[in-house]
Amino acid sequence: MDATTAANALVALQKTRILVIGDVMLDRFIDGSVSRISPEAPVPILEKSRETQMPGGAANVAGNLASIGCDVRLVSVTGDDAQGRSVAALLGSNMAIDFHQIIDRDRPTTTKTRFRADGQQVLRFDEEVTEAVDARVGQQLLDTFDAALQDADLVIISDYAKGAVPPSLIPDVLGLSKAAGKTVVVDPKLPDFGAYAGATLLTPNLAELRKTGIVEGDTLEQIAAGASQLAVAHDMEAMLVTLSARGMLLAGADGSWHHAAAQAREVFDVSGAGDTVIAMMAGALAGGVNRADAMSLANIAASVVVAKSGTAIASPGEIIDQAGAATPPLDWPHWAATCQTWRDAGQKIGFANGCFDLLHPGHIFLLQSAAKQCDRLIVGLNSDSSVRKLKGDGRPAQSAERRAAAMIQLPFVDGVAIFDEDTPLQLVTALQPDFIFKGGDYSPEDVVGSDIVKARGGEVRIIPTLGSHSSTRLISNQT
Repeated sequence: MDATTAANALVALQKTRILVIGDVMLDRFIDGSVSRISPEAPVPILEKSRETQMPGGAANVAGNLASIGCDVRLVSVTGDDAQGRSVAALLGSNMAIDFHQIIDRDRPTTTKTRFRADGQQVLRFDEEVTEAVDARVGQQLLDTFDAALQDADLVIISDYAKGAVPPSLIPDVLGLSKAAGKTVVVDPKLPDFGAYAGATLLTPNLAELRKTGIVEGDTLEQIAAGASQLAVAHDMEAMLVTLSARGMLLAGADGSWHHAAAQAREVFDVSGAGDTVIAMMAGALAGGVNRADAMSLANIAASVVVAKSGTAIASPGEIIDQAGAATPPLDWPHWAATCQTWRDAGQKIGFANGCFDLLHPGHIFLLQSAAKQCDRLIVGLNSDSSVRKLKGDGRPAQSAERRAAAMIQLPFVDGVAIFDEDTPLQLVTALQPDFIFKGGDYSPEDVVGSDIVKARGGEVRIIPTLGSHSSTRLISNQT
């Protein structure tokens, strides 16, 4: 998949509505270093330097969906404990996620604590109860799911075999979804895929597929044949099989199949990569992307997150960049001359500026909204040194060239120019736009360059900020 196709697909899925039901958990990370062995036993002593926590399981699926621009409703159960409250607080800080939390006082919130020494995992400690929720809690889950179903474009069942979606509940979830005409994507954990009969798409890994006993060989053809046979047997349209270092394979019930080779990338941590795959696949399908292209997009997104630490997520800017976006012309004389050509043709020129470090759904909303109000949209991009002045050391996460390369792939961005100054005043003077678009709670008279556009008979227009999307949040979640 080329970068332009990836960008168009990511734009198409903005604001799609995804309903997720499954097992949520809290992922904790205890980081430190090891410099000595305990005198009490031959084990290393981890000297703690940092503790972080992230939403895991179905909650990480929800986070991945929100990070690419979907609106998410998540239905799940937690315990009445500090971990459950932490999961709710983490999800509650993201305005794109509506968490329907059902509290079961008789079970703990599933918690996975990973101990890491100098970035390498040395131990994992799990706290959980995996028995199925009782009938009362199960009915609450089902009723809550049913109430949220009508507004959904697509349903995800994120089954981690922790009891929130037990085998007894899955047929009801599938039945309600099918009756409502919804596409259902399932991340399976049960060895009998018959439990998910009637789902639209399953996303097993190869080990999970082998547990069915239907795949004997190891060639792509044999894997595809087995997956297609299972899809037919269980009334499914297709299966997406993740193959680790070999990428992904999409097999249809009609016998057709497609393979996406793994993207070359240094693998740091595979935690949560499957969550990224199902989120990207589901979001793309909800946005009208065909299954083969959705698989390619999921493959790219997975290559982004495995290079990060912990249960990470991928932003649209990172996905577009990983797809191979080429750097566009960035110099002022080129864009000043181009703007003059547009003006000579009677076109109105819009201008927006910012750091756009890790292009996210909030950025996409701003630029798409701006483009609807002008004929041509050009973006002023803070240089790397300018970003450092504004955001501090460690920023930007992506170089100006990479940020520009991702941005120019968006179908509504016509040009990108980099400026090194503290403000874009000199760039606005050179380009002479008819409109300046700014996000947030700015006053038009306080926007840099407003006097220039007003002298041309133009105006400054403020576009409301979308939700709680933040480059700073994205960057802090990947370290």
